[in-house]
Amino acid sequence: NIVLFGETGAGKSSVVNLMARRDRAKTSPDMERCTLDWQEHPVAFDGCVYKVFDTVGLEEPQLGMKEYLDIIVNAYNLIKKLNTEGGIDLLLFCVRAGRVTATLQTNYRLFYEWLCEKKVPIALVLTGLEREPKSMEDWWTRNKHIFAKYEIRVAGHACITA
Repeated sequence: NIVLFGETGAGKSSVVNLMARRDRAKTSPDMERCTLDWQEHPVAFDGCVYKVFDTVGLEEPQLGMKEYLDIIVNAYNLIKKLNTEGGIDLLLFCVRAGRVTATLQTNYRLFYEWLCEKKVPIALVLTGLEREPKSMEDWWTRNKHIFAKYEIRVAGHACITA
């Protein structure tokens, strides 16, 4: 089981489609969210099928308190369900390259530290790097220390255009 999480617009659904090598998850270029509840997508790698879960985007300032709490309950229920079905193998934290915001930090703490109790490997999926002049990996080289500064620790990362 692989769970993708991050802010609305970070590219979670696009990452699902990239992993599946076809359109599985609904995406939208608009400002309104297109994932309203977590979605399960079977994705095959090297003959093995994984369940990839696309979650609802979280961004505190833009959400009303009730909607924010509903989304947290939705995420909690997903994690609880997966824990009874063999657990979670990997968290993929989708982040649009830019600044480390309070929302980014809260999402990391919510999923990795609180919901998964630091027991699940986590990797960053950095999106929005289309304009990186030479190599997308250069962005990570220049900015990885910022994540460490905010105590966002990951087992790996991928710089992509989704």
